[in-house]
Amino acid sequence: MARPSNSFDSVSLTIAITPQIRAYLDDLTLKGTFGCSPAEAARMLLSAAIENKLKEGELEKRKFILQDGTVVSVPETA
Repeated sequence: MARPSNSFDSVSLTIAITPQIRAYLDDLTLKGTFGCSPAEAARMLLSAAIENKLKEGELEKRKFILQDGTVVSVPETA
């Protein structure tokens, strides 16, 4: 299933992982449940982890807007 398109442009982030983590990302990719590449699997897992932290209250929900071509965080209104 294709992921929904982003409202904002993507930014790159480079991380170092162990060969063991890479193997697990490959496994998820081969199953077809986490994208079509190890990088896509990592992005999906990271997004899910952040969603969980938001639900657990360990992160506060932010609202993002596009301002003068730049993504900025603005306070959530109650």
